[in-house]
Amino acid sequence: MQDLIPVIVQARTGSQRCPAKVMRAVAGRRLIDYTLDALERCRSARPLIVATSDDPLDDALAAHCTARGTPVIRGPLLDVAGRFRCVLERFPVRAFVRISGDSPLIDYRIVDRAVELFRAERPDLVSNVVERTFPKGQSIEVIDSAIFLGAESRMHDPADREHVTPWFYRPESGYRIVTIRADTDASATSMVVDTEEEFQRFRQVARELSAPAWRYHWHELAPKLEERSA
Repeated sequence: MQDLIPVIVQARTGSQRCPAKVMRAVAGRRLIDYTLDALERCRSARPLIVATSDDPLDDALAAHCTARGTPVIRGPLLDVAGRFRCVLERFPVRAFVRISGDSPLIDYRIVDRAVELFRAERPDLVSNVVERTFPKGQSIEVIDSAIFLGAESRMHDPADREHVTPWFYRPESGYRIVTIRADTDASATSMVVDTEEEFQRFRQVARELSAPAWRYHWHELAPKLEERSA
């Protein structure tokens, strides 16, 4: 198991800006299914695991993911770093990929590229977040498990524990980070579903696609979203 690099998707039902977004239906699929459908296509990273909370509000999400055959690990609601620790205690792997469940248009090809870079360079972290050139909603981090667990034990600020990785990006941190960049700067584009407006944009685009969303590269879908935000 040490050689595996799983994809861990953090997801929960509670959301103030877009309530229950991950379980909303779009074109016959739940929003979380779009994320998981794409990540199941990864060649370099597996297995796929959902890390959700042990709050009763997430019972339906956990049941849905289990029913589709995706392993689910449950942990603290707001202590997301603790949730990742729970996964690593169950799956003692060398490294893992961190993805947010509100990224239904995630491009699995970027995940493969990031994992291959991690295997080649052996850094503490591969990230397309610290120097963002990809759109929001294409955020990918590959983290060395031992490095993460060492940092997690020292994260005492609730904000660090909720957001997980800002700890690694502070100038004084000293971690070895390899950045993955897009060919062109698309950092101003949003492909994430964080608000009701973003959900409605995603729903419009998803309904118009002639093939499953995972078949499209991110740069094919980004302009479709931009057209609806003008």
